[in-house]
Amino acid sequence: STDTTFIHTYGGLRYEEGTSVVTTFDGGYMMVGSTGSFGLGNSDIYAVKVDSNGTYEWSKSFGGPNSDIGMSVKQTADSGYIITGYTNSLGAGGYDVYVVKTDSIGDSLWTRTFGGGDWDFGYEVVQTMDGGYAIAGETFSYGSGDNDMYLIRLDPLGDSLWTRTYGGAEQDYARTLVETADTGFIVAGATYTFDVDSGDAF
Repeated sequence: STDTTFIHTYGGLRYEEGTSVVTTFDGGYMMVGSTGSFGLGNSDIYAVKVDSNGTYEWSKSFGGPNSDIGMSVKQTADSGYIITGYTNSLGAGGYDVYVVKTDSIGDSLWTRTFGGGDWDFGYEVVQTMDGGYAIAGETFSYGSGDNDMYLIRLDPLGDSLWTRTYGGAEQDYARTLVETADTGFIVAGATYTFDVDSGDAF
């Protein structure tokens, strides 16, 4: 339609999906998601950098031989990127929260996994005011019930400062978070433990 500035597609011969997009300091955009065409395995995290017109500049894939999915990307103060999602190629077991820090051209500076023997997922990452990071997701490995909200706080090098779980006996999970002015966090998701009926916003 006439109100569309541009439309581009990015990917290869197999399945690709975009899950998160942000504007970048240079006026372009960074997207993450997953790719079946590029990388090492069944699915890898797919990061695509484009300019202000959506013209492809570069892409990177991250992961191992199994499934690795990117769910959230932010540009960091050093002009690099922080990505979270989940992996069953790396980590402790099942799926684990997967975090990738890159430089400004998408080369990996460090990666981390967080979780236990069951399934753990990262859905959104933010850079915190002290230069570290916070991740919201869900964990089946820890907490009090089926699955719980999972909040992970990292230092600037990606090492865990603390983790917290929130929830009860039934399904509870986080999907998004922001840092608040008092350096705390507001986290949102859903609860089936504390709901009125059939799940509520949490």
